[in-house]
Order: sequence, then C-alpha cells, then structure tokens
Amino acid sequence: MHRTRRGLAALAAVAVTTLALTGCILPPPMPGPVADPTGGEPQWSPTGETVATELQPFYGQEVAWDDCGTLWCGTVTAPMDWNDPSADTIELSVNVAPATGERHGAILYNPGGPGASGVEYVRDYGDYLLHADVREHYDLVGFDPRGVGGSTPISCYDDPAELYDWLWEIPEGPAPEPLSDADLQEQLESAQWFGEACLEHTGPYLEFVGTEQVASDMDLLRALFGQEKLNYLGVSYGTLIGSTYADLFPDNVGRMVLDAAVAPDATDFEGTLFQAAGFELAYGNFVADCLQQQDCPFQGDEADALAQTRELIEQLDASPIPMADGRQLGSSAFFIAIAANLYADFQWPTLRQIITDAMAGDGESAFAAADEYYGVNPDGTFVDNSLESLIAVNCIDGPAVTDFDEVRANAEQIMAAAPTLGPDFVGVGSCAAWPFEATREPHEITAPGAEPIIVVGGLNDPATSYQQAVDLAEMLESGVLISVDAEGHGQYNNGNSCVDRPVNDYFLNGTAPTADLDC
Repeated sequence: MHRTRRGLAALAAVAVTTLALTGCILPPPMPGPVADPTGGEPQWSPTGETVATELQPFYGQEVAWDDCGTLWCGTVTAPMDWNDPSADTIELSVNVAPATGERHGAILYNPGGPGASGVEYVRDYGDYLLHADVREHYDLVGFDPRGVGGSTPISCYDDPAELYDWLWEIPEGPAPEPLSDADLQEQLESAQWFGEACLEHTGPYLEFVGTEQVASDMDLLRALFGQEKLNYLGVSYGTLIGSTYADLFPDNVGRMVLDAAVAPDATDFEGTLFQAAGFELAYGNFVADCLQQQDCPFQGDEADALAQTRELIEQLDASPIPMADGRQLGSSAFFIAIAANLYADFQWPTLRQIITDAMAGDGESAFAAADEYYGVNPDGTFVDNSLESLIAVNCIDGPAVTDFDEVRANAEQIMAAAPTLGPDFVGVGSCAAWPFEATREPHEITAPGAEPIIVVGGLNDPATSYQQAVDLAEMLESGVLISVDAEGHGQYNNGNSCVDRPVNDYFLNGTAPTADLDC
C-alpha cells in the first residue's frame, strides 16, 4: 500500500447567525396537513403525477414516517439505476424538520461533500440552515444522497485501519522525485488499491452513485412530498446536485438557491485548479491577518511567511514528525490541517496554533485537525463513510487524468496559480484506476424554462472559487448572481442582510432579484 497526495473536498459551512426579516409576502398555503411531531403521523401525499410504468412503484410509494423527537424520519425506496429502474433497488434516508407555523411547502437541503449527510445537518443544525421566517412556513427536508450515511452506503473496507493507513501511511525509504514516473506510478497503484477495495465491499452499486442518479432521487423526493416544483438549497457540492437537477428536470425547478457554487462544466483538472487557487487566496488572506497578531509564528513580511510555509511543508515531506502513538506527521496530513482551517476566518487562531506547534516539532494539533477533516475518531475508526463517498462520487462524475505527461503539464499550471499550496494539489488522483468509467461528462448547464435560480458566490471562498459562481450564473438561462465580498465557504444566513434578504424573499414569495447583486 502506498501513500498518494490527495485533492481536497469542499465542506459545507454551517451558518450560525440569522437576520430578522420583515415585510414578507407569503404564497397561499399548500393543501394537506402540517407535519407535527407532537401530533399524529404526517400525511405527505405523493403528487400522483403520470410517470412511466416502471417508475410508478417509486413515485406512488407511501413512506412510513417515524417520530424522531422534533423530526420525522423515513426511508424511501429508489431504483439502483434510474436508467434501468426494473433492476435492483436502494434505500434513501430522509428526515424532516416540520414548518414551525402555517406550512406553504417543503425545501430540500444538501450541505455538500460529496459525502456530507443532509440528515445529520437537518438534525443537528436545522435551526440555522434557513432563516427563521422561512422555517416558519416550510418543512426542511434532509436526505443522505445515495451511497452516503444512512442511505444504502458505499463501503471500502472491513478493518478501518486499512483505510486509515491508506490515508496517512508514509512508506519507508526515500521518496521518488516528485512527479517522476516512479512517483506517479506509486500514486496510480495507491488509487488502484482503493478502487479495488471499494468494488470488493460495495459491488456493482458503486457504478450508480453519481450526481445524475442523485438528482433523479431528488425528483422522486419532490413528488413524494406532494410538490409540483422542487424548492432547494444546495451548498458547495450541493450546488452541482442542484444544477444537475435543473439540467435533467428544468420544468420541475421551483425556488432554487445554490450557495458556494461548483461549475458543472469544469473538468477534473479545472476543478483542481479552481480549488488550488482558492485555497492559495484564502491562505494569503490568513497570512496577512496573522502578521498583525501577537501569536503569529512567521517572521518578516507576507512573502517571507509564504516562503516559510512552503519550507515547512517540504521539511515535513523529507522528515515527518514522529508522534507518541507511532504515527508520523508528514506533508500530506499537515496540508490537510491547513486547508481544513481556511473555510472561515474564525478558524484562523486555530491555524496559527497548528503552524506554531509544527514549527516546534509538535504534530498533535495538526493531526487532530486532519483527522477531524476526514471524520476519523481518536481510536482510528471513522465517524461515517464520507471519505469513501467523496472519492466514489467524484470518480463516477468525471473522467480522471491518467497520462503522466498530462499530469505533469497540469501540475505546472496549478503550481503557477498556487505556488505555496499548489504542489500538494498535483499528481495522479484517487480516481485514476477507478473500476468503472465515469458516467457524467462535465458540460454547461442552461436549464431552459427553469424558474429563476439564485447563485451565491463569495469572493474569497477557498473551496469553490468565486469564478465558478460567475460561470454557473452566466450559463443558466434563468441564473442570477449574488456576489459577496467576504471570507468563507457559503454565505447565506451568515449575518449579511445583503445576501439574506433577497434569498429569503425568494423562498417566501417567489420574487428573485431581477439583476445581479454585489454585496
């Protein structure tokens, strides 16, 4: 088993502040009873719409809802492959935080990933994902996308130590020259081991976990909640699910908001380039702030601090820090610790401490941050299967670069765009030896006929760069862009009235901005 450098996944940011909203015009109430966890079982009724014969058992199913305290929880049956719905089936885990007042519909939510659990976000953060006025009138629906969490899961191991070692193990002996054929071959073999492990433990289902299949699952959920149109809030990777839904079902798009957008036409390389540049920008902003703080570990100016960072990463690559438990903190884990703490500026004090510790030869805080990012418990087990889902979905969503010369040419562009952190984004990716061909080709999405789609982009977003929001809003025929001059990944319901008011207004009365907004 060999170590490989890994790209980063975008995490969804949880908004923890709300802003009072007044003067909202509400749509007329939807027919049907309000879901009340303190009363009887909810009776959301399927739309009864006409669908193909083979889809009727799915679109006409009655979901058995369980009382989960303040939520309702249920399981939905979906085809394993929407292109062959008469074959095997899978299960989707769903929960609902009922509207707190008169119900006017439902809003489906996805926090990103790939691999993040919508069920967990609605359960743990439901009061913060939507403004209180919106929550008053809408059920908030969380779901675990296929392959994730409580839905029929992806699995890639029996013993969690196998996955943990694959993630962080540093091979003995001298490392090959970076980007040499020997180095890239090691990474290719690492990717092959992981792909084979996932196929062994998941089986043929592994081919059907891509975003287009997830979007079809969402249309099923729309119908089962009795909604003629899908109201949706997607963050980070959740924006790709949303735009894909609009691509496949433009006439079914309702009030859709895509926050921290992913460009659906970006190739694997272009997505990596976007992300490398985004994290480089965010790290530069962190450094500028750090140099104003008394506990900043860097000396000199910003250029000196960036050079000291690169020197530290290279030092850890050559001489990892030994840990008391026998592990070694190498450059890969340290890089993940940096990136994991660039999603919002309130994380910057933690990042200063991580860098200070590593400079002093202490890797505990960095390893703790890297483990938390990938959902690793202190005992080496995993909180969930988000890491496996992250890789599996990305691999089936777009073709990987496997030609070594192309990898090296791409690396030059990435390192030019991100000289400090870029070297840790290059190499053969984890999808290079995936056991199934990608089923989705990156492409522009126009969604003709769709209702207005609000796209929100933060100028300093590290994980999904602002340009992707610009690109998505431009390609969508009904797209409208809200640009936010702020740090962080995800901007809605984060205390900025310039963002929150138009989004809330759209959810509550269907009025979208008629022109792009600058916030």
